Amino acid sequence: MARRRTIGVNPLDTVIPAQQHIDSGTPKRRIIKERLTVHLPVDLIERVKNAVYWTPGLTLAGLAEEALTAAVEKLERERGEPFPPRRSELKGGRPLK
Repeated sequence: MARRRTIGVNPLDTVIPAQQHIDSGTPKRRIIKERLTVHLPVDLIERVKNAVYWTPGLTLAGLAEEALTAAVEKLERERGEPFPPRRSELKGGRPLK
């Protein structure tokens, strides 16, 4: 027995029209992301989680990206120019004093 369609079309289409594709002419570049693990004070982590919880649409990753971008831009402004590329990878572990 053939399956019978009861509605035929989505009734919400008359209220909320389907999104139409708008081509801006420029291809979207995919941003490659990578994991960065850092250790932070527990009280800061709690404040960050509270901020994300109470801010609709905000994510931990989004907040971290915004904050790190702002911090690096501030350092570059203070320096007067962007930092040059690293000559080697960063060394892991605790810094030697």
